[in-house]
Amino acid sequence: GPGHRAPSRRAEGPRRVTDRRTALLVAAVDEIARNGTRGLRIEGVAKRAGVSPALIYHHFGDRSTLLQSALEHIGEQANAYTEHIEGNSRENLLAGLIDEIQDEVSVRTNSAAWGELRDTAIFDQGLRPTIAALTQRWVADIADLIRSGQHDGSIAVALDPEEMGVRLSALVEGISARWLTGILTTEQARAHLTAMAVAMLGPARR
Repeated sequence: GPGHRAPSRRAEGPRRVTDRRTALLVAAVDEIARNGTRGLRIEGVAKRAGVSPALIYHHFGDRSTLLQSALEHIGEQANAYTEHIEGNSRENLLAGLIDEIQDEVSVRTNSAAWGELRDTAIFDQGLRPTIAALTQRWVADIADLIRSGQHDGSIAVALDPEEMGVRLSALVEGISARWLTGILTTEQARAHLTAMAVAMLGPARR
């Protein structure tokens, strides 16, 4: 999902400006994950990135734009580490959902930052369009896998792909929040997520 996946391992491109901007966004996401949006200060991001605050202002203008850009950066990483396995679409869907919860620093960081930005959007309407767009993209990705599973026979055709996308992505967000706060261990979170997703998908066709 938008908030739960690790940073992309793909090359960011040859331009130094792009690399510098990406490094600043990585620092901002890390700062949000550690201190929340209310605790986010331009100076703190600059210190974490090892640059002057003036450079942050140069690239992003103000704190609000930095928050928006950090949210978009998380969204751009969406498909980076959820590896497709050699299996049918149902197996790939379940594996992708479970991989949203991993004992990796980058996964926890992006998950925490996504959750913080999503919750901030309750009060900050400026973030809502981006949260909505990224969530809808996540829902659409799940829906595509459901359709593929209906085509290969691994998922029942009676299921509505978009409805399942909404429900499964919301399930991941809820389980992930309890995992991040330590209410559930990684093993418990993955087990609950698997059991609930399997129950929602129903029995495998073949």
